[in-house]
Amino acid sequence: MRSPTTAPPELVAEKPPAARVHGRLFRKYVGLFLAVVCIALLTNGLSEIIFSFQEHKASLIRIQREQAEAAAAKISQFIKEIESQVGWTTQLPWSAGTIDQRRFDGLRLLRQVPAITELSQLDATGHEQLRVSRLAMDVVASKTDFSKDPKFAEAVAHKVYYGPVYFRRESEPYMTLSLTGTRRDAGVSVAEVNLKLIWDVISQIKVGERGQAYLVDAQGRLIAHPDISLVLRNTDLSRLAQVQAARAAGPGSDATEQLQEAEDIQGRRVLTAYAHVAPLGWIVFVELPRAEAYAPLYTTIERSGILLLAALGFAFLAGLVLARKMVGPIQALRAGAARIGSGDLSQRITVKTGDELEALADQFNDMAGTLQESYADLEKKVELRTQELAQSVAELRALGEVSQAVNSTLDLQEVLTTIVSKAVQLSNTDAGAIYEYDEVSEEFALRSTYGMDEALIAEIKQRHVHIGDAGIGHAAAQRAPLQIADVQKEPHSEVLDVVVRAGYRALLFVPLLGADRILGALVVRRKTPGEFPKQTIDVLQTFAAQSVLAIQNARLFYEIEEKGRQLESASQHKSQFLANMSHELRTPLNAILGYTELILDDIYGETPQKMRGVLERVQRNGKHLLGLINDVLDLSKIEAGQLTLALSDYSLKEVVQNVFSAVESLANEKKLALRIEMPKDLPVGRGDERRLTQVLLNLVGNAIKFTDQGEVAVKASATNGAYTLSVCDTGPGIPPGDQAKIFEEFQQADSSATKKKGGTGLGLSIARRIIEMHGGRIWVDSEVGKGATFSIDLPIKVEQQQADRARA
Repeated sequence: MRSPTTAPPELVAEKPPAARVHGRLFRKYVGLFLAVVCIALLTNGLSEIIFSFQEHKASLIRIQREQAEAAAAKISQFIKEIESQVGWTTQLPWSAGTIDQRRFDGLRLLRQVPAITELSQLDATGHEQLRVSRLAMDVVASKTDFSKDPKFAEAVAHKVYYGPVYFRRESEPYMTLSLTGTRRDAGVSVAEVNLKLIWDVISQIKVGERGQAYLVDAQGRLIAHPDISLVLRNTDLSRLAQVQAARAAGPGSDATEQLQEAEDIQGRRVLTAYAHVAPLGWIVFVELPRAEAYAPLYTTIERSGILLLAALGFAFLAGLVLARKMVGPIQALRAGAARIGSGDLSQRITVKTGDELEALADQFNDMAGTLQESYADLEKKVELRTQELAQSVAELRALGEVSQAVNSTLDLQEVLTTIVSKAVQLSNTDAGAIYEYDEVSEEFALRSTYGMDEALIAEIKQRHVHIGDAGIGHAAAQRAPLQIADVQKEPHSEVLDVVVRAGYRALLFVPLLGADRILGALVVRRKTPGEFPKQTIDVLQTFAAQSVLAIQNARLFYEIEEKGRQLESASQHKSQFLANMSHELRTPLNAILGYTELILDDIYGETPQKMRGVLERVQRNGKHLLGLINDVLDLSKIEAGQLTLALSDYSLKEVVQNVFSAVESLANEKKLALRIEMPKDLPVGRGDERRLTQVLLNLVGNAIKFTDQGEVAVKASATNGAYTLSVCDTGPGIPPGDQAKIFEEFQQADSSATKKKGGTGLGLSIARRIIEMHGGRIWVDSEVGKGATFSIDLPIKVEQQQADRARA
């Protein structure tokens, strides 16, 4: 063995140049100091900038919002004052004064309230009695009817009416204000208010140097702005994002959710806030250019940048000094570690710095000494570990073979033989056996052996072992593994004496335990005395679990096989019984229907009207019962495999027409429209025409039965060698949970309408079987309350379809 203090030349790492290491490590430490300082300063500067930005922005927005709310309150007060001035003109009824007096009051109102340019007074019926104006001639008793106009109707309904903003002569903004008196006969006063005077309120709001405030109506048109020319041009601001957000939020919205940044009418980015003017629906906006708002922050960023550059310079100088002091010891550590790593375990590192680097060098030296000591017995440990791994691999391989045997066959004897052979091999014993416990006789019976001669097997089979007996019985009673290190030292018993005579000294018993019962036991025997290792006991317990699984699988298989035979026999008896009973029931029922038909045809004399009604009910119910019996008979034939298709050429068009003729009277009785949609050139089909007619008649009959109003439509088409048939109705529909169930035997949609109509639930099941025998499929698409559509895909040529499948 090569000495641990030497190493092959190819394993000795070449020592890199000192200058290169020094340069690389030196740059790292300098960069580290720079990074630490930069991160600290950048973190502090950025956090300060971010928090300052948020606080500054929140403060500006709060101030703008307060200004907007104050302006909104002033505008609201402005309108309320006009409203109170107009209100006193509605106090007296028309019978209490003259037109001249009211005209005088109106002119006085115009002098007192400059914003009102025109006042109209309407009587209680909505007719105009007086109109005074600054811009036009006064009108007395024009009798113009405004009873349907919102300025009269809304004022009467709500006491006050605020009309929408309009622009007179496409320049100045106006609004209509209508008030009604406390008495019905006081009429309505209508004032046309010039909103240009609101400019005084808006122009007084100062936001920074270039900020501004403006007012828009509910539609986003500009009402007031410091630049009066924008107002006189009837400017529409509804396209601005802040206007859209304010209109969408409405009055009473959360102020924290307002849009805070947007573009103004000039395309500049601004900070914006707004407030709604109650109760007019107008919105006051206060905006400040973003550049002006954030100017103080830019100054702060410049100062932080200057400080950062200064700190970087200081960190660079400090890094140079500190890195120079650290590189030397680290370089020595690297060189020593490289020699130790190359195999020179006698190498020792000398560093005298009095800090962590010196402690690290000492740890390297201790590690080298420990490696030197442990290298001597390393090969022995590797050999021992290799043996353990080989044993584990053998155990895993054996477990895999046992699992494969359990999963690949239901032959219990083969599986148990595999288990007991692998158990003997892995436990290093001489023989083994598996016993199965019979709960009826309460005895353990020998089921499989390995390594035992025939004489010993025969002698063991003659011994009866019960729970509690020595060895197997004792382990089963304890429900835990039991080992006997030396059988000769145990008390005498029949079973143990047989084992001793065969030359076995050590025994290990592992019970086979089910969930709530004993299934048997696994036993291994060794001719040398001594206890079994715990690892061996664990492995055998795993094999015991596999044995339990194999025994349970075999028993379940036999039980399932027996139950299958019983079910098959019961199914055959049921099908034969249904076929016989259906045949026996049809014979007397046909006789009843025949005699009923003869009586109704007056063969035996004239039938009284009351009796005729009873006989007709008997006939209808008899035919219904005959249909149910035929369905049961068809189902029994299908289940017994006796139903075959009588293939012939047929015309799908004639099949649909025959079904139409058969059910037309039923549809007419319920006043349902019966409609057929199909092309004229449908190809000739090949299949069982009678069975296909039966299926289509069932689908159309069901559609008519469950549809109370609307229509039933039958559609047919042919594409890609297959017919497509659809029966659509406007009935109650089928719930999604019942759409698959209705095609099963004796199943119906679980609804009150279905139960009321009756039926056995066999028609659709038989229809599905017939369509599948033709190589087709049937399904339903439905939505509750919107009707149902039953669809069929059917091969045009059944033999061709079957041949194509055979070739595939």
